[in-house]
Amino acid sequence: MMAKLSVLLRRQGLSLILGLILAVLLSGLLGGTMGPRDLANLRRHRRDLETRRDHLQAEENRMNSQIDRLKNDNAYVERLIRNELGYTHQNELIYRFPNESAAKSR
Repeated sequence: MMAKLSVLLRRQGLSLILGLILAVLLSGLLGGTMGPRDLANLRRHRRDLETRRDHLQAEENRMNSQIDRLKNDNAYVERLIRNELGYTHQNELIYRFPNESAAKSR
């Protein structure tokens, strides 16, 4: 009877130790570094970086297009100078009319 009890306790103790080791390994895998949570964070960070990269590439394309127009399109440059700096050709007059909201506030 004692021999059976000893063998039973030894088997259960061994199973308990193996179960504990397995539980520690699983908790380290799921909750530790380089686990699924970190993988999800890295994927989200990658997606954010890719979105930012796409915005920056679109901005770069827009700026390159504007640079090309500034270098090669005289009509575009003239329009910018007239609109932003208010320049005119010789013998040209500019008439400025008050906008409606300014006229109503008086």
